[in-house]
Amino acid sequence: MPSADPLSSPIECTDDPARVDLAQLLELYQVTWWAQDRTRDQVRRALEHSRPVISAWEGKRMVGFTRVISDLTYRATIWDVIVLPSHQGRGVGKLMMHRVLEHPDLRTVTNFVLLTKDQHAFYERLGFRKERDMAMTFRR
Repeated sequence: MPSADPLSSPIECTDDPARVDLAQLLELYQVTWWAQDRTRDQVRRALEHSRPVISAWEGKRMVGFTRVISDLTYRATIWDVIVLPSHQGRGVGKLMMHRVLEHPDLRTVTNFVLLTKDQHAFYERLGFRKERDMAMTFRR
């Protein structure tokens, strides 16, 4: 009989930025509709300016990733929440988001922001709420 545990294979979640494998991260970006054209240099620079960076691993394979840009005091923006399609629905995204929201560097942050076009229900289950008329953007 199959295990009732959605994470039947052990998933390790880490905030060690040195653990992020750039080649595997670029492969993860390929499964998204919004980040397929990112270059190695762009991703490396983004990682250098993000804290914390959370990656999820099944053995030596990176199966999930997210990063945060923050003042580490009041505000944080969550970016690039990605889980391999083969691992979606197994709790990997939820695990990474909990690691972000409970991260020691972000313990005083009271306002977390993220942008999503198509995953509202997932984030609402984690306690996020839509903020009508609160967002503005400037695009180049």
